[in-house]
Amino acid sequence: MENFLFVIGYMGTGLVIGAYAPQIWHLWTEQCSAGISERAYALWVVASALFLGHALIIGDAVFMITQLVNIGALVVILVLARRFRNQICAGHAHQLHVRK
Repeated sequence: MENFLFVIGYMGTGLVIGAYAPQIWHLWTEQCSAGISERAYALWVVASALFLGHALIIGDAVFMITQLVNIGALVVILVLARRFRNQICAGHAHQLHVRK
């Protein structure tokens, strides 16, 4: 049963990676920061660091790895969002034009 719970935890970590990958890919390839709140992502880094501290204290390896993945992905997003600040791709520009 314990092994099954570890597998579920690592599957969750895989989902975290899968969730961040499209955002990072879009930022990198399109150099588009539309819709990115740097404040929100910075706050999520702090929250993940606090969760990581808790995971270290209780010795939960799955939770530690998940938080390290979170922090890494969030930092990459923040760096790219800052690098491409106020840049918008054609797809997002079209969406903004359609809404007006």
